[in-house]
Amino acid sequence: MIGVKLLRKIKNNRGVSLLELVVAISIFSFLMLSSVQIFKMVVDGQRNAVSAQNVQENIRYAMEKISKEIRMAQASDAACEPTAVYKVFNTTTGSSALHFKNQDGQCLTYYLEDNRLKLIVANGLEVIADGFVTPAKIEISNLKFFVADDLIGAFHSRQPYVTMSLDIKAVGLAIHQQAMKMQMSVSSRYYE
Repeated sequence: MIGVKLLRKIKNNRGVSLLELVVAISIFSFLMLSSVQIFKMVVDGQRNAVSAQNVQENIRYAMEKISKEIRMAQASDAACEPTAVYKVFNTTTGSSALHFKNQDGQCLTYYLEDNRLKLIVANGLEVIADGFVTPAKIEISNLKFFVADDLIGAFHSRQPYVTMSLDIKAVGLAIHQQAMKMQMSVSSRYYE
């Protein structure tokens, strides 16, 4: 009797129809595609965060180096730039390069070359050292220096300072470039 009931139950159970199979595969495919897209968005978000962090760390080093030099600048009175107008800090036409004398009496020039910030250290007209301050991983554009200083020969009436403005982005895929604008103002400790 138990065997007969079991046989009837097995005969009444039919397999999965083609329509049920297609619907199940469609639902499974939709869920898999959705989870892959979510995973891709998470990975892209993490890459963007790492890229932004790298840009900030690299530019922080460059800004700290420049600000130390600017704080310790001395009066140059045209010793570092033949067409100098100001006592401590001078810029070139278009304010794309900054010239000044550091605490060791060396002439420093910061400017943009190949989308990287470059420093030239000179002793008068003799170049002692030159090199890039920023790594090749970041690209700098639109570098501008703005100087507030007394004119050469004028009475000392203001504390000299430099404002530097620039655009930065990471080199790489367009989605991970992380473009930023930065501006920094630093005052010199030079007093007459």
